[in-house]
Amino acid sequence: MPSPPLSLDPALLAQIADLELAARLIVEGARLGSHRSPYTGTGAEFQQMRPYLPGDDLKHLDWKHYARTDRLFTRVYRQTTEWPVMIAIDTSGSMGFADGRALSKLRMAVLISAALTYLLVQQGEAVGLVGHGEEVAASLPARTGHAHMVRMLGTLAGLNAAGQTDLAGALRRAVSRLGRRGCLVLISDLYGVPGWHGTMREARRMGHEVVVFHVLTPDERILSGADAVEFVDLETGQRLVTEGAAVRAAYTARMTAFVSEQRTLAHADGITFVAADTSRAIDDVLRDFMRQRAPQAGGVR
Repeated sequence: MPSPPLSLDPALLAQIADLELAARLIVEGARLGSHRSPYTGTGAEFQQMRPYLPGDDLKHLDWKHYARTDRLFTRVYRQTTEWPVMIAIDTSGSMGFADGRALSKLRMAVLISAALTYLLVQQGEAVGLVGHGEEVAASLPARTGHAHMVRMLGTLAGLNAAGQTDLAGALRRAVSRLGRRGCLVLISDLYGVPGWHGTMREARRMGHEVVVFHVLTPDERILSGADAVEFVDLETGQRLVTEGAAVRAAYTARMTAFVSEQRTLAHADGITFVAADTSRAIDDVLRDFMRQRAPQAGGVR
């Protein structure tokens, strides 16, 4: 019997200083499959055989099959293609909020980004990065190769959560960096980002695949602890003290509606939307991502 998939706790992975090692553990733990290009051509990887059609290149006829069956068939191959991916990671102050195990949303986002980078580079894809809060925190073009992966992981490891949010600007920058058809990945809590959906919708119209990893902590979904709660805006420093069960119920209802609205907006435009709470096993998050996007053309599978 095959052994069951690993369950990789992001809080434990966050303690691994070597981000490349953590990324490799995530990818191997999630047992992610290999990328297969949707484009057919004359590459080295055999795809299938089909009946010969007038105009087919004669050099791809399967003469051995013809000798056995007296029927002409053409061998079809998968073409090797470079599929650029740009990761836009939210580095605003709100991403510094941590769960009860001291795992911040930004660290969860970094682990997801590192795993995707490791996977894509291993498959020969080009991957780039835009880290953006109020200002540009990091920007790397989409490239291939191990040296580029090391640079990507080093940049991710140095990201810090600070300032307010301007993810719409980051997304526009990421789309412009793609240049041709590829994939745009947004990793964010989506707080204070009213322009994100319009930009992502435009990316879809341009032919890009779009993926959103929505990162939250359990405490953000449902308030826990005493009735008296002090809210602190990590981006502006504003404070608000509230009391009573009614406030807690109203908060939970609004938060549930907020998450539902983001998911609905994404699905309406064919955007893959993945819940990436800090409480979820990170390999399970990536398997969820793979399951959702499997029917789509292009990209990792």
